[in-house]
Amino acid sequence: MNSKYFALDIGNVCMKVQTEKCLEALGYAAITEVPLEFLDACARLETGKISTEKWLDVFRTVTGGRFSDTELIHAWRLILGDEIPGIGEFLKEVTEKGIRLIFFSDTSELHLDFVYRYLPSAVYVSGGIFSFDAGCRKPEAGMYESFEKAYGKPCFYTDDKLENIEAGLKHGWPSHQFTSVEKLRKSFQAYSQECILL
Repeated sequence: MNSKYFALDIGNVCMKVQTEKCLEALGYAAITEVPLEFLDACARLETGKISTEKWLDVFRTVTGGRFSDTELIHAWRLILGDEIPGIGEFLKEVTEKGIRLIFFSDTSELHLDFVYRYLPSAVYVSGGIFSFDAGCRKPEAGMYESFEKAYGKPCFYTDDKLENIEAGLKHGWPSHQFTSVEKLRKSFQAYSQECILL
């Protein structure tokens, strides 16, 4: 029997995104106060176009050298918070159906390292497609094509961002916009039999 794959976003699906904590640690009141140069560097970091070292150079510059590299990395990692309540139990249920979970995420190597260290339910995940490897971010077609090249079309996909879900649907992926574990479970149950039989 061929393996079945479930494409799984990380931020606001598996882990809470708390950008405000990063901003607070750096002394910014809002994202609009962050220099565009740094936001651009973050986008390039997440698409593998610059190294972590180069990104840190930009980070040091825009923060006026007020923080050590360790403090900057800590602030960046504050963006990711606790595991979404109930997601671990749901992911365990999915794997018990013989379906493999694959992370499908716009992220950097810095954040991914944090995810694997601190997300309890990461133990259920078998692999991943990440923007820093694909060279682009969702909803760009390259991310979806990278997933299909590695795993084929997933039997199910969940993400919190509507534009990413719409892109998934355009690629023929059964897709659900995440708002709660309960709603995700109900949506997946509607597809799970088909997913197993495909």
